[in-house]
Amino acid sequence: MTEAMADRVGGIASGAEAQELVAFMAQFRSRSPRNGMLIYQQWEARCQAQEDPELRPEQPSMLAGYKAFQGMGRQVRKGEKGYQVLSPVTARFASPTPTNADSWRRLGSREKPNAGERVESRMVGVKPATVFDVSQTDGPEIPSLPKWEPLAPGEVPAGLREAIEEEIGREGYSIVGSTAATRSGAEGSTNFVSKEVTFDAERPENEQAATLLHELGHIKLHGPEAGSEQLNSSSHLGQVEFEAETFAHVMAGLHGMDTASSSDAYAAGWTFGSTGGDPSRVAEMTVSAAERVSRAVNDTVERMPVAGDLGDGSLPKTDESEQKPAAESGQERRVRNALRMEAQAPAKIREESPVDEDTRPTVRARR
Repeated sequence: MTEAMADRVGGIASGAEAQELVAFMAQFRSRSPRNGMLIYQQWEARCQAQEDPELRPEQPSMLAGYKAFQGMGRQVRKGEKGYQVLSPVTARFASPTPTNADSWRRLGSREKPNAGERVESRMVGVKPATVFDVSQTDGPEIPSLPKWEPLAPGEVPAGLREAIEEEIGREGYSIVGSTAATRSGAEGSTNFVSKEVTFDAERPENEQAATLLHELGHIKLHGPEAGSEQLNSSSHLGQVEFEAETFAHVMAGLHGMDTASSSDAYAAGWTFGSTGGDPSRVAEMTVSAAERVSRAVNDTVERMPVAGDLGDGSLPKTDESEQKPAAESGQERRVRNALRMEAQAPAKIREESPVDEDTRPTVRARR
């Protein structure tokens, strides 16, 4: 599964295609970036395999397991093929001295910890799991299905500018608007030493917002606060600019704001310029950038939902009472048990039908 995902994602060679991937992954913030890539690869492969455009599957929008949809009153249609993702495998660990990393030991399936030991559940691996999209199910309408429409070109969603500035301030940076007399030539810049973001205050409002999002991307992904994730701008200049612009493009797009006309060319230019057009290097950079940008988007967008409910790709929460099935009557329980027993009977018994009205011998199904 992972190799198939890497092969497809590794083949993405333009800024526009990579941004489409990250935007897709950003709709599934309840899942890891790698699972987002897996879903994208499988959906795209199904589209390519179907020659008739009208028969191509809908782009996934809300994914959940078979039983989770049943809990919402919906049923996966017969014959539907789910999407394979990687589900975490966990195990219990115990330690008498939790601060000592070497003191933790893994507990057996029924092993109990010693008195005074602290117990934690940790991820130890992954296993394949199957999820379905809401478009593959039938049933009552799911509440709070997120919907948002793109805005008119040049329009900035109400409150987005303020939310961007608040997020930049939250990271400890100040914002300074520049004019033709003070501008160095760039539309925006970020100084990690003085913690100052500069932008062209004479540009249209939508371009100012896009520039500030780009600089916020630099802060999130490339500032000192990024720690071990920080990239050296002198040796990774192409990837640094590509990631910041992809972050800005996806964040704006999730709020209905279109920046494609400028960011596609900008991101693609940095991608090819930094690699000399070498497809293998572009592919390697794209996979790394997609994961990094997705994490930054997921960490940020929940504090900036100014255009309505963006959703996270998972089923909405409902009242516990709505999720519980209605109490089953005795008659309904007897019918259900009879149907289960009939289904377990040998096929030749299930298919047998009477040929006359004479009394027939009783036939008992044995497993």
